[in-house]
Amino acid sequence: MPQTPHRHATAGRPGLFYGEGASCPNPLGADDQRWVDGLADRGVDHERTCRELHAILLRAAKVEVAQRCNAHHLSGADLDDIACQAASDALLLIIRKAGEFRGESRFTTWATRFVGFEVRAKLRQHAARHRTIGLVPEHEARLVEANADPSVQAEARELAEAIRAVVNGRFSARQRTVFVALLMPDVTPEHVGLQLGLNANAIYQIAFRARRCLRAQLCAEGLLN
Repeated sequence: MPQTPHRHATAGRPGLFYGEGASCPNPLGADDQRWVDGLADRGVDHERTCRELHAILLRAAKVEVAQRCNAHHLSGADLDDIACQAASDALLLIIRKAGEFRGESRFTTWATRFVGFEVRAKLRQHAARHRTIGLVPEHEARLVEANADPSVQAEARELAEAIRAVVNGRFSARQRTVFVALLMPDVTPEHVGLQLGLNANAIYQIAFRARRCLRAQLCAEGLLN
């Protein structure tokens, strides 16, 4: 007489005998299977799937960040920066874990759950790194050169105040951190990168975008040609 397989050896494994009380994972629907296969691939399908999923994750991340922005005093560029970071990190995690998806919900529902964890982590990091960063009047000497001519010095102070207003009001927290740090003598992008957990190339890119934003605003106010 054939023996009944032990439950612990077969439960949860499709295609084998299921003991009483064991359940078979839900078969994946066509749309869910497309996501899993697309992420598992390494060709054009993989890139297209990642772009589609990142767009979904980014929308979810923006909602998550917006719900928490008041508690963390975030607005504008900071919101977009954190949402983008959270969506990108969530995507990398989902790619690694896609093989664990069992179809208990829609794939996109399952995937967006990772966004909440990443947003909360990014908000904690944001608070720790950028709590007191900003331009203050003491930075003025590094923004403009001193000049003996009172009229020139007055124009320089006006420019410094405008720069401070743009940096503190329009930059993201990360842009402010990088911009202020690089004002200090002997501080290199490599040093700033070590503090923020980024490589030097990322710091160069952040600084470039910050300076482009600053120049555009100063030109709009008629302070630069």
